Amino acid sequence: MIYLPSEDEMNKQRQLIGEFIIEFEQICGFIRFIILDILYPNASKLDNNNVEILLEGLTADPLRKKLESLIFDNYNDDKELINFSKEISKKFESLISIRNSFAHGSILLGRKNLSGESSGNTFLLKHSKTTKEGIDRNSMIIENSNLEYLIEQTRDIYNIYSHIILLIDKEYPENNRNFSKEYITKKIESIGKIELKPIEKLKK
Repeated sequence: MIYLPSEDEMNKQRQLIGEFIIEFEQICGFIRFIILDILYPNASKLDNNNVEILLEGLTADPLRKKLESLIFDNYNDDKELINFSKEISKKFESLISIRNSFAHGSILLGRKNLSGESSGNTFLLKHSKTTKEGIDRNSMIIENSNLEYLIEQTRDIYNIYSHIILLIDKEYPENNRNFSKEYITKKIESIGKIELKPIEKLKK
């Protein structure tokens, strides 16, 4: 008997994929606010507009790099903050390539394997490209649970950046500052490795 995923199962996969993309874009949007706070702690409307103009069109990776560089130059005496910035930047960098695979790849919901069987708990992510040695099919079967975990990691990255924006405020109370530092330290350690873990993969 051929298994066909239910509409609810298909909708859950659509929801997970959309949620992952939205949570990722939340980080990009928030990084813009952090950059604004670094350059203009008491930003006027004009300051805000100027930063928006300069950052307009920048994708996730340039934003990530610019923020890390700004923190290094503007808070050179705060080695702990610089280290936090570097560590979370590495985590975010790993997430960017995964987001790009979803945003620019082809997705077939409800695929159990590369043979075309169906499942409500897995889907096909395909990112084919032409090479000098023929087609690189770059196709993989991803479990819902892998995407659910990536969403959790994405939220953790956002939450860490939400504490970094507090630490760049030099008037942030010391006891609150210590809480934020402890939070960031624990969260960075708990995030773990950010990766797609396909249960089946095909290159050629």
